Amino acid sequence: MGYNSSRLPDSWCSFLIIFNASESSSLYYRVTLTNCVISSLLAPMIVAANTFILAAIWKNPSLRTPSYVLLAGLALTDFCTGLLTQPFFALYQWADLTGNIEMLCISGVITQSVGYFLSSLTVIVITIMAVERWLHMSRRSLLTVRRVVILYIVSTVLLIVLNACHMYNWYLTNKNFSALIVIFFFGAVLCFFITGFSYFKVFRIIRHHQSQIQTNRNAIDIEKYKKSVFTILYILALFLLSYVPFVCCFLVVYVMDIFGTRPSIAAFNVCGAILFVSSFANPLLYYWRIKKIRGSVRRILRKYCCKKAEKES
Repeated sequence: MGYNSSRLPDSWCSFLIIFNASESSSLYYRVTLTNCVISSLLAPMIVAANTFILAAIWKNPSLRTPSYVLLAGLALTDFCTGLLTQPFFALYQWADLTGNIEMLCISGVITQSVGYFLSSLTVIVITIMAVERWLHMSRRSLLTVRRVVILYIVSTVLLIVLNACHMYNWYLTNKNFSALIVIFFFGAVLCFFITGFSYFKVFRIIRHHQSQIQTNRNAIDIEKYKKSVFTILYILALFLLSYVPFVCCFLVVYVMDIFGTRPSIAAFNVCGAILFVSSFANPLLYYWRIKKIRGSVRRILRKYCCKKAEKES
């Protein structure tokens, strides 16, 4: 299938077009259409939910701490997922159904590049959150709000540069898979290792203070910090549960060498839709687990409702 467009180079689009070149069956059409509809409906909900979380942290001065700033950084990546990645993913599905090759190429490249960036940034933020809890509970306050913001900005810039290098390599070699993908993979493995090590240290601190709490009056309030630790664990679990199906699907398709077949494409489409679940579930988790955020969101909603009632009257 040929592609002639001045908007994007052929080298960026050939992989996407080959991947979707097979004729659609009735089942494939229904699966793709369902994914398109669900993604279209879920995207504005993700944007709205994470907007409330960001507003709650911004409006409440007591939430201007390193842990909550990191939480805001995670909410920002989820917000961008709902604003950019998911709409273009839905557009990609629709272009696949309608046979619009130009739209398929543009939306596919944007979905993939932005998806790599936001997924990698999410992994880094979750890792920093785990390290911050470990340092805080061990009373080594090395991460201040200023340093957390600098870390977030540096990570963002670094990932933008790496993603741009990947796109440039894709343009030159006409190969989507490159050494930079391997770097992303091993970077993710390193982040999960650091996260696991941090939680190992955290639970050692918790166990130590629980055994010494009767004799040591200066022991930290374990119950106060256990909830924040488990909240981060839940965030990590949601992230893993949303990404494991896609990784498993990729491994199965790669081992069986069935790239480009209708079943493999449908499986990738379904697993791709599952990826966005964590971006919607995360703000619900913050609201459920964190009392300060719940109270701040309720105040924002009451204030909005009062203003709306005043305008109507």
